[in-house]
Amino acid sequence: MNNKKMLLAALAASPVYVAADIYRFTFLRRRSLLSTALFDRKTHEEGYYTYRDGAAERLRSCVRLCYTIRSERGERLQGFYFPCGAKFSRKIAFIVHGYHSEHIETAGMLFEYYHSRGFDVFAPDNTASGKSGGRVFGYDVFESADCLRWLSFLKSEFGSNIQIIMHGFSLGGATVLKMSDRVPDTVKFTVSDSGFIDARELLKRRLGPLYKSMYELNKLIGGYDLADSNVSENVKNSRTPMLIVHGKDDPTVPFSMAPRIYELCPGEKDFLYTDKAKHIETMYAAPEAYTKKLDDFIKRFIK
Repeated sequence: MNNKKMLLAALAASPVYVAADIYRFTFLRRRSLLSTALFDRKTHEEGYYTYRDGAAERLRSCVRLCYTIRSERGERLQGFYFPCGAKFSRKIAFIVHGYHSEHIETAGMLFEYYHSRGFDVFAPDNTASGKSGGRVFGYDVFESADCLRWLSFLKSEFGSNIQIIMHGFSLGGATVLKMSDRVPDTVKFTVSDSGFIDARELLKRRLGPLYKSMYELNKLIGGYDLADSNVSENVKNSRTPMLIVHGKDDPTVPFSMAPRIYELCPGEKDFLYTDKAKHIETMYAAPEAYTKKLDDFIKRFIK
């Protein structure tokens, strides 16, 4: 019997353990070795990982300021500020990472672009990620509340005349959509790259018949309702122009969600849908098209 069959046999013998382990894999910061071995799979070609990790490594060597705040849940949150030059720019790209990621992995891919346009970069570690505290992912419920706190912090630290771009990826993309109806006027536009419209739709596909029990279990352990991850009403009432980015071959967040989000946007908006691009791959697969869209938004909405 090979190792995978042995693992499956062990799981079948203990349904309670199965449920606990899958909940941990789906919602908690620390995954078990068992579920990770069974379910965690690479979805990108090697070239993407080389690109992403190389950009992250370059960012590690850059000058940064580290800030700490507390979430409304009492967790210690850390954010990292990368100034563009000797003086603070007053223009800030606020980059929000995704699920089971951390700030440097995501910010690295946009860092050189934003610096070349004169923007400082601010990138927090979300709850249950990187150097921040917490153990449960909020599927945009916690993360959006935390990022609103970071916006208040940035305004108090750098003044009310700052101009901010909210730029989120995957869970971070859903996060910036979720908060888009509550951001202060320092936020000039929002970019959602591969963001989801509702975490329930993703988890139903991923968990199958286990979804209902995981949904209820998360109410008890996570302390929130996954129904609150739906961004539809937030987007309908958004206060900022929107750029919606999505790869058409996304195996993680279905591409079909992007046009639905776009249609909900009430104000200035645009989209970039990329052929043959997988999850959060557009900056890698189509950098010229991506930077052109961003340049257009910067020209239109940043003074």
